[in-house]
Amino acid sequence: MSYSLSFPLARISWSLPHRKVLFISSTLLFLSWAIPERVRAVDDPNTLCYQCHEDENLKDSLGRSLFLNQGEFDKSIHARSGVSCVSCHADLEKVKDFPHPEKLAKVNCGSCHGDADKSFQKSHHATAKQGPQIPGVNCSSCHGYHDVLEKTELRSKTNPLNLARTCGDCHFSRVNGRKGEGFVEGYMEGVHGMAVTKTGLINSATCVSCHGAHDIVRISDASSPVSRPHVPHTCGNCHSGMLRDYREGVHGQAFSQGIADVPVCTDCHGEHRILSPSDKRSAVYSTHVAMTCARCHENEQLTEKYKLPKGRLRTFQGTFHGLASAYGVAKVANCASCHGFHNIRPSSDPRSPINPANLPQTCGKCHGGASTRLAAVNIHVLDSKTTSYASYVVQNFYVLVITVILGSFLVYILADFKMRMQIRKSRSGVS
Repeated sequence: MSYSLSFPLARISWSLPHRKVLFISSTLLFLSWAIPERVRAVDDPNTLCYQCHEDENLKDSLGRSLFLNQGEFDKSIHARSGVSCVSCHADLEKVKDFPHPEKLAKVNCGSCHGDADKSFQKSHHATAKQGPQIPGVNCSSCHGYHDVLEKTELRSKTNPLNLARTCGDCHFSRVNGRKGEGFVEGYMEGVHGMAVTKTGLINSATCVSCHGAHDIVRISDASSPVSRPHVPHTCGNCHSGMLRDYREGVHGQAFSQGIADVPVCTDCHGEHRILSPSDKRSAVYSTHVAMTCARCHENEQLTEKYKLPKGRLRTFQGTFHGLASAYGVAKVANCASCHGFHNIRPSSDPRSPINPANLPQTCGKCHGGASTRLAAVNIHVLDSKTTSYASYVVQNFYVLVITVILGSFLVYILADFKMRMQIRKSRSGVS
């Protein structure tokens, strides 16, 4: 008798006794139901991989875990985009026997992310050598392995809320020793880091805002956004108004002419540990401003090279403003109070707050109703004799009087001490 049977897995036609045909058909029907649960590679190309790699105890010959958390991978941008295991581990497509060889070719992210990989290969991270015990930097160092998420995801390692921690994985303790650690700690203490980590303001500056993302290069590299020639523009990406003021001022004008000695943002505000001007630790806090400006304006080489007025700090410190500032009075006038902050202009500029026509208004900010006469008083006086002979005489008269008074007190104390010693000596002789 001849039979023709149809099954999901095959079509079979041959001549067999009736009982054998029924047995074979029942067996094939069972297999067509049971086997696809184990070999559903057609429906899910990762199923075969999960069979081994979902074992938490699976390790390679060096004892490293080969466990793959399917739940984590399914949430990743790759899984949601239809990327399978063999999409990244491409050499597995040629493997026919399992378990597959332990050593597989390195994953090439550039096969999909060509532009990012091209930028990365030119970066400092691609060539950085961190030592034999520390693996080099690669895509997974920043993005993760099987749990890669878009940067908009709050759990993503590249989300602005997590970037400092991601960069800190290397820079906090393994790169440049204490210097690297100071970079991350300083950022976290600064206004930018506090804005991100404490208030969740993700449009505040992060590591990539200043250093770049895949194309990070050394500061000494002229193409780096944090190299000295690019600092004002990099900071100006966020602080555009301050950049405009800086460009209009004497410092910005000199900077645009290519003068390398002129201060840029980081010279006054710092690099990673940028603090608020109201923070007493800040270099631009009221009582610290004079010393910050003095780094350049008291530098003999710079004052000689650019013919700058000398003795700016000394002549300020000798005034009431300078003395009060030295004692910690924050409300007293400092350099920026009179000269301005970012848009510092020469006194000859009609827009300068220290232009003679504007001085009454400038002084009037603290001294209400300041007259032209008060505003005309010189602050930075190196030689009071030639500037104002009358004040020179008064000043020296007071110095003379104070010296005589203090000297008289000293003579009196010494004479009294000598007399007391003689009395004590005579009394001890009588007894």
